[in-house]
Amino acid sequence: MVRTRRSRSRDSESSRGAGTDDSSARQIACRYLARSARSTEEVRAHLTRRGFLPGVVAHTLQALRDLGYIDDASLAARRAEDLLLRRGCGRLRVAHELTRRGVADSVIDAAIAVILQDRTERQLAREALDRKLKGQPPLGLEDRARAFRFLVAHGHPEEIVRDILGDDI
Repeated sequence: MVRTRRSRSRDSESSRGAGTDDSSARQIACRYLARSARSTEEVRAHLTRRGFLPGVVAHTLQALRDLGYIDDASLAARRAEDLLLRRGCGRLRVAHELTRRGVADSVIDAAIAVILQDRTERQLAREALDRKLKGQPPLGLEDRARAFRFLVAHGHPEEIVRDILGDDI
């Protein structure tokens, strides 16, 4: 017996016409959230692209928040921790990414502040540089310029990078 799979495009076409159906919106949002954590704005944009009416989208978002499926503060805290502590990024990069994902500035600032309670931005930048250079100090001007570009590209403030590497870069 040969089984045929339904096309994903057929599934998505049938859900586009359901612009007023709360249960369809909730199902689509839950599938979207099952892939990874999303911000409220990302889920709103996804449902809007799928053709759901603004009232249905707002009702669905509230239901998802009530269930704990959407929590911008938790998303921001986890992402800030990952970027700042594990990936060696600076606060500017964290703020940029979370802003791009539609998280409010106050939520972003709070998430970054929690991470920076026990650490300074200078320490985080120094740790990122040490991981990159495997503990070797940047000796020459070319090495320091490369380290400067690395740290700035990863969202560390320029004044902190200059403080670490020196002003003559």
